[in-house]
Amino acid sequence: MVLIWAPLAALLALAAARTKTPLLDDGTRTRNKAAECVFGKQVRELGSQWIPDLGTPIGVLYCMKCECVALQKKRRVVARVQCRSIKNECPEPTCAEPVHHPERCCKTCPGDLYDSDIIQDVVPQNVLDDEEKSSTKHYSALLTERSSLVLKNDYKLISNNQNKNNVVATGRFSFHKKNLYFSFYISDKAARPRSLQFADSEGNILEEFQLSRAGGLVNSLYQNATRKVCGVWRRVPHEYRKRFRQEKMYVVLVWGGDFTLSGQVMKYAALATENFSSLLEPSAGTSNQMTGAGGTAMVSFSTSVSTSIYLAVVFNGLFGADDVADVPLNVTLSLDDKKYILQEVVRVKKPHYELNMIEVRSPVTSADLRLLTRGRLLLTVSSVSKPEALRLSGSVMTKVTCELFQTTLASSPSDHNPHGTSGLAWLYLNNEGSLVYHVQINNLRSTPDNTTIITLVDMTTRRRTELEDLTPSFDFANGWANGTLAKLSPKVLEPLYSGDLAVNVATPNDTSLIRGRLVAKPVAEARDAPAPFLLKRENYTLPTSAVGLAWLYVDNDCCIHYDVTLWGLGSNDRKLELSLELLPMLAPGANNITRHLDEFQGNQVEGSPVDALNREEINRLENGVGFLKVNEKDTKITLLAATFRHVIVPSTCQSPPPDNDVRSIDDAGMGPSGDCLDEGKFYQEEAQWTSSANPCTMCFCQNGVNKCFTMECPEVICPAPYKLIKFPGECCPICGNSTSLIETNRNVPQKCIFNGQPYSPGSRFHPFLIPNGFDSCTVCTCNPVYLEIKCTRISNGKECCKNCVDYSMNGTFPGDDEVPLLAGIVPRKELPNKSAKQILAEGGCQNLYDLKRPYANGTEYHPSIDSLGEYKCVTCKCENGKPSCRRECDRAACDLIFKMKKKQRQQTGKWNSAQSCCTPRLCKKYRHKKNHRSLKS
Repeated sequence: MVLIWAPLAALLALAAARTKTPLLDDGTRTRNKAAECVFGKQVRELGSQWIPDLGTPIGVLYCMKCECVALQKKRRVVARVQCRSIKNECPEPTCAEPVHHPERCCKTCPGDLYDSDIIQDVVPQNVLDDEEKSSTKHYSALLTERSSLVLKNDYKLISNNQNKNNVVATGRFSFHKKNLYFSFYISDKAARPRSLQFADSEGNILEEFQLSRAGGLVNSLYQNATRKVCGVWRRVPHEYRKRFRQEKMYVVLVWGGDFTLSGQVMKYAALATENFSSLLEPSAGTSNQMTGAGGTAMVSFSTSVSTSIYLAVVFNGLFGADDVADVPLNVTLSLDDKKYILQEVVRVKKPHYELNMIEVRSPVTSADLRLLTRGRLLLTVSSVSKPEALRLSGSVMTKVTCELFQTTLASSPSDHNPHGTSGLAWLYLNNEGSLVYHVQINNLRSTPDNTTIITLVDMTTRRRTELEDLTPSFDFANGWANGTLAKLSPKVLEPLYSGDLAVNVATPNDTSLIRGRLVAKPVAEARDAPAPFLLKRENYTLPTSAVGLAWLYVDNDCCIHYDVTLWGLGSNDRKLELSLELLPMLAPGANNITRHLDEFQGNQVEGSPVDALNREEINRLENGVGFLKVNEKDTKITLLAATFRHVIVPSTCQSPPPDNDVRSIDDAGMGPSGDCLDEGKFYQEEAQWTSSANPCTMCFCQNGVNKCFTMECPEVICPAPYKLIKFPGECCPICGNSTSLIETNRNVPQKCIFNGQPYSPGSRFHPFLIPNGFDSCTVCTCNPVYLEIKCTRISNGKECCKNCVDYSMNGTFPGDDEVPLLAGIVPRKELPNKSAKQILAEGGCQNLYDLKRPYANGTEYHPSIDSLGEYKCVTCKCENGKPSCRRECDRAACDLIFKMKKKQRQQTGKWNSAQSCCTPRLCKKYRHKKNHRSLKS
């Protein structure tokens, strides 16, 4: 029973009022794994204890102890956080005047050395346990119908009629620190399993991993090419690691319905030197006694002293009812079941129903080893007494372990590499035993014949031996060499598995311009991505040898995983940080999202943030452009960076938008966070700009949408001897002569500036006003003497509104000066005695025509133009930094105009549209509307 401290409820209630708290769900998607606890942004191992920190404003609760405990929920064991008060557990002080120290719960006496209230993790974080330093890191499992595991979950053990195809599987498990990497081979007759479960001997599920989506699909280039099942169990709890060492852990592969295979995880010495594997299945024509039986083999070879081969075979099902002790078995290794490479008779002293093991070591020829490396040999284990009825067989192929081989390509710091040439390489063996390679070279300078030689080199001895030439597949234009080596020999595989194989790049001037030794890495999470990225040098104070290799991957929980390897940065004591910058596209002004990933020292970092990616981050990873940066922590200087596009995102993370009308960034003008996209450049809200295609077209950004208008220039009549000339980049012509164009080259201010746009002396134009565009009823002129803008209204309505309909025949007239069209408009408030910076910080809006006089938050105003004054036909309101504007013309105003039409005609005989905010077209529109509402432009 868990005791909850009484004041904790009040503290949690207070924490709930905050935007985020480590104890409560803030809406961010996080991991939910059965064998670990997530507390705030930290992952806690099962069995660990700590003092909770609730962050601001609550802080650390020194009299509380939290623990990650295992709870039984039906047939599953799950980890949960439990917290309790330790105040009542404080020992009674032995002195008369105990002291209560800061950041402590219990009172202590001066000089006391024992601190009962200081809590440390029972399982220390980031510290290797003793068993992790031991040599026992590799395990194997044979998954058949004959497992002794009694499942206590929703899936029952497979029965004979459910496994008609005699499906068998084998797994390999390897510990790297506290992380367990797992790999499986499964019979070709079976689809990919849905999930993997780790269970104890009683069938309780300790942890479970999803292996595929519906239909057995998986987003993995490596797993699809090798037919392997790969993954990792990170931060295996101390208690569960102990179960592996004691061989008390089971694995279960789950398909749909009741179809499962299970097996016990065992330790085998042969796993440390395994080069090849074999999955043994009942051969065709065997008896029903073989149903549910299977086996696996660990194969290795050696060429150091003499050429030999070693087999360790784990199996079941080859014994009859009378086979009790000292049972002989035939072991053969053959080419197409005809030519025998190996024939041995091995005796099993005490046969077991579930697991048996035999070992064979035999000398072979070099030609036999070539057949082995090319996947052409068949391994068969059969009963001596009933060889046709009791027999298992399977091809010898690439070993089960999911692994690839990678390296950065760089020069030594002392080598001459003036252009900073660098690169990367990664290779893997497919299910046919062929070596698939990918090599990327950056900043490789061209030579007269573009001669570049890329080779695989054996580094076992001081004399480097070139084994394979990759040059024929190299494309100098894009810097890539991609291909497959189909006929591998032992001389390639032996240094590959021992870590002595390197990639060397040579040029006519340098026999080893850049190079790198291939290192085996398990495939899971980040390294399960289709390809790595090259981290290129961004800070040129670094040596030319600086380079990096990075993997990025998004899992089904929408969490991003990263794995970064660096080379040539110098001291390993340098403090570095890894960050991710995401843009919708490469364009000036594009809004970027930055996510801090990790802080580290050294040349290697891998991991994953606890919280999942949000929707905008996922969209940009999939459709935008990203930058992975390695920065110096103290100076924030970027040292290395990689550019990437189109990261594969699982379908579970691609949630549809809540509103079907929401457009993507590729739609007309819609950019990130309300920005506008035009001609490959982003513009923020309220910004206005001139189109590069047409200087007469101006646009502005409103609510993430581009609004563009094209101006018709006012008429200009030039006196003799001047004529109309037009300057580059300007819309309207002016009167001038041939010397006017020459004078513009002088380095003196010769233009007027209006609303951020330059105008030549003598220019005549219509002002651009948001939100209505160009005001054709106002003409502005650039005074050629004082270089000042003067604007005037046009009194003739037909002159400024050439496309308006003449309503003189149907009795509709616009209003005049006496019509109170602007009644009820709140005048602009006087600005308080605050600076422009303070007003904008409090939610004010910029005044595009006077940057020193912004509008305060909540203010209604008419936009003002120098020399013209307030433009009262438009009313704007500033709301939290964003202005919303409307044109002052509604149905009520037009009704007043219609009522006064006779008086207006009798007195003036015309419609004085220059004095009205309403045009004939607008009033005609309101004439046919029944509802009263403002017209918004």
